[in-house]
Amino acid sequence: MLVSSCLLVRLAVILSVLLVQSCEGQSWAAFQNKHIDYPQTRASNPSAYCNLMMVKRNLNPSRCKPRNTFINHDKESVLQVCGNGGKQWQGKFYDSNQNFPMIDCSYTNGKPPKDCKYKGTETSKRVRVTCENKKPVHLEKVL
Repeated sequence: MLVSSCLLVRLAVILSVLLVQSCEGQSWAAFQNKHIDYPQTRASNPSAYCNLMMVKRNLNPSRCKPRNTFINHDKESVLQVCGNGGKQWQGKFYDSNQNFPMIDCSYTNGKPPKDCKYKGTETSKRVRVTCENKKPVHLEKVL
C-alpha cells in the first residue's frame, strides 16, 4: 500500500511539472494566432470556418489538434481579461467578466496538416486564460 501511495505522489508531481511546462514558452503573439480572429474571417458555416482557420493559422503541423477556440472579438478586449476586465481565479488564471463571441472547433476526422476536419459551434461565453506580464498566453477553458 505504501509503495502504491508513493508511486501516486510521484506521478502527480510529474504531471504537475508537465502541465506547467506546457504553458511555458507561450506568448501573447502565439495566443493571438491560436485564438483571436477579429474581424471574423468569412465562411459559409461554423464547420467550414474551423476547417479554413486551422489551416490558415497552421495549427495542425504534425497532428490534428483535438479542439481549438477562436474568439471573434478585438484583441484589446481580450487583453483586458488579465487586467480590470477579468477576475483572478488561482495564481495566473483569470476569468473574463464578459462573454466573447467565439467559434469552438472540435476535431472529427482526417489527417494533418491540411486534411483535419472540424465541427464548428458558434457561441458566446466567458473564458479562463493564463496570464503572464498582464497578457493572455494560454486559453485554459471556455466557461
